[in-house]
Amino acid sequence: MATQTATHISATPVAQFFAGFGAALSRGFTALIEAGQKSRSMEARMLLIDRLNAMSDAQLAELKIERENIPAYVFRDLYYV
Repeated sequence: MATQTATHISATPVAQFFAGFGAALSRGFTALIEAGQKSRSMEARMLLIDRLNAMSDAQLAELKIERENIPAYVFRDLYYV
């Protein structure tokens, strides 16, 4: 019976460099995309705060929001109040 052995071919230093460089580049782009998403989310929240602040107390009461609780209402998904 013949036995086969698998030989492990290690990557060259150049290939290892580019693999590491590619991974670092990928992490960098991922961080940029996530930062952009967070920024757009924050802008949307600030616009909502502005819209709610522009409403009358009666309109806020219909939404069951008190004026002093607008920030807590807008950011309610980020922390427990």
